[in-house]
Amino acid sequence: MISSVLFFALFSTLISNVFAFNVTVGDRTLDVSQILTIPDSRVKTACAANCTDTTNRITACASNPQCLCTVETVTSLHSCETCMLHFLINTNTQAPDFRAGSNVIMGAYAGRCKDDANVTVPANLSALALPATWDGPFVAVFNTPISLIIATIGAILGGGLLFIMSTIS
Repeated sequence: MISSVLFFALFSTLISNVFAFNVTVGDRTLDVSQILTIPDSRVKTACAANCTDTTNRITACASNPQCLCTVETVTSLHSCETCMLHFLINTNTQAPDFRAGSNVIMGAYAGRCKDDANVTVPANLSALALPATWDGPFVAVFNTPISLIIATIGAILGGGLLFIMSTIS
């Protein structure tokens, strides 16, 4: 009797580890409860409302893929990650952790939903979008009058250097 109980307990433990909802990002494998475990920072504080709801939803699902892959849970995670990404871009700060505002996390999560729950996450929820205020990388290009002034100064300095070098004896 005791051996069958121990066998069942061991079997249950091993099965729960095999069917755990893990997300792989690069060479790191995260349990679903670790997805939003980022260090205390301004981004965590700014998105606390969104991310607390997501953490509560993920905790309530307890690694159940059918629950974790519902539209509500995925939408909540997407909202949290989007909030963090937009905050980082709008404040021009570096992410305190690879999980903050991570498009890779969203893609890996959608992949696990497909593999574990046979749920296809819609494209608009499996990737993050940039904020509407983002104007892309800034390229500093001089206008024509400034370019002429810079070229003239460069020519004068270069010509002066050549004159000095040619008169050294």
